[in-house]
Amino acid sequence: MQTAANVVTKLMDANRDRIDIGSAVIHRLADMEDVTWPAAAVFRDLPPSVLQRAAETYPTAIDAAANALKLTFNSYIIKTPDYLCLIDAGLGNNKERLDRPLWHRRNGDFLERLKALGYAPEQFDIVINTHLHADHVGWNTVMTDGAWVPTFRNARYIVPAIELANGEARYQTDSNALHGAFADSVQPIIAAGRYRAVDLPCEIAPGLWLEPAPGHTLGMATVRLRGESRDVLFLADAIHSPMQLATPDLTSNFCVDPAQSRATRHRLLDACAGTNTIVATYHFPPPVFGHIVRSGSGYSFEPIT
Repeated sequence: MQTAANVVTKLMDANRDRIDIGSAVIHRLADMEDVTWPAAAVFRDLPPSVLQRAAETYPTAIDAAANALKLTFNSYIIKTPDYLCLIDAGLGNNKERLDRPLWHRRNGDFLERLKALGYAPEQFDIVINTHLHADHVGWNTVMTDGAWVPTFRNARYIVPAIELANGEARYQTDSNALHGAFADSVQPIIAAGRYRAVDLPCEIAPGLWLEPAPGHTLGMATVRLRGESRDVLFLADAIHSPMQLATPDLTSNFCVDPAQSRATRHRLLDACAGTNTIVATYHFPPPVFGHIVRSGSGYSFEPIT
C-alpha cells in the first residue's frame, strides 16, 4: 500500500533526473545544458551583490566571476497508468534561428535520449506547451520529406487559449514571430489539427492541471500534477534563475509584463513555501526537483535528497 512516507519513492541517479510519486514517474530531459549567458542579457540592471550572493548558494547555476548564468533547457515526461505526457518541447533540430546562434540549425540527440528512457514519440498522449517561446516548442515538429510535421503524431498538443491567440495575431503581422518558431513549430500543429487550446485553469487529464501564470507571456501556464499527499508544480518560465528566489522582484528582460510577472512569481513562491509541494524548474541546472522554503525576506530552493 502506498503511504505518505514513501510517496516520493526514489531518486534514480546522481543528477536527480527522475522522481516517482505514487504511480507516476517523472523524468527531466534537457535539450541543452550548461549554456553560459551573460547575466545582463537576462536581467537588466542587476546589482552585483545579488549575483554574488546567489553564486555562493547556487554555484552550478551562476558564475559571478564571469558575470554569467548557467542555463539549461529542460523538458519533463510524466508517465502514469492513464497517460504519457511531455511538458515543453525544448529547442528542436534544424530550426532557422538566425538571431540565436546557439539554437540555429541544431543537431541534438533529444529524441535518441527520449527513446533511451523507453519512450518513443508515437507513444505520447499529451504534449503541453506552457507558452510559445522558441525554446519551449522546438520539438513540436520534425522535418519529414521537406515539411514540418508533428513529432508526437498521436498526441494532443495542449496550449493556453490566450497564448495561442496572441501568437496567431503576431504571426499575421510578422512571419518571423517568436524567432521563427511560430512558422516551423506552431503553425504545423495548427494545420494538422492537433492543438487543443484551453482556458485556464483546466484539468487536461486525471490529476493534471494547467494553471494561469501570466507575465512572462500574457497566456503562460504552469502545470500541476496533483497527488494524494503532495503536488508537483512545473514552473515553466515563472522563475528563470535561482537569483529570483532571494530577490523575487527581479524580472527577466524577456517578460512582456514585468509587474504581472513579479506578482505571479510572488504568488507561486508564497503558495509553495513551507509545503510539501515539489517544484520542477525549467532553466535551472540539476538538481531540478525540490521544495521552496522561506529565507529571510525571500525564498530558497531545497533539492530533494
